[in-house]
Amino acid sequence: MTERRVHPRLRLEMPGRICLDEHRSLSCLVYDQSEGGVRVTLPDADLIPETFLLELNEAPAFFICQTVWRKGEEIGAQTRAA
Repeated sequence: MTERRVHPRLRLEMPGRICLDEHRSLSCLVYDQSEGGVRVTLPDADLIPETFLLELNEAPAFFICQTVWRKGEEIGAQTRAA
């Protein structure tokens, strides 16, 4: 299999939250992160819109994410700082 990633990934396994709107959010696990991307996993992945706000619980960081791929409970997304 050919590696298509431009940047190396850092394994995090860090809890996070995906904000659906100003009143609702879902807990997730940020499995890994690279410069410009993340892989998150959560049971309700099908509820996550194509563009979402991701908050990392252990770091004061927010990212605007654009879904690139979905597979079961996992989502791969491009990120930019919020």
